[in-house]
Amino acid sequence: MHKELKKAIISWLLDNENEWQRTNTCHKEFRQYIYNSEGNYLIGGQEVSEFIHAADKLLYGGNLIHVL
Repeated sequence: MHKELKKAIISWLLDNENEWQRTNTCHKEFRQYIYNSEGNYLIGGQEVSEFIHAADKLLYGGNLIHVL
């Protein structure tokens, strides 16, 4: 995964700290990097998805519930 994409995800998470269901909304924002038009993972898409959850947990701690 490119460093620019990681920076964009982290920036989005920081800018949307109070967003309800932050990780789900972040997935929607970066959907084009995760899923194809049929809803299947793109090559590397699962890595992007896992990065969103890991970055959110690192920034905000707490328990994460994977609801997609």
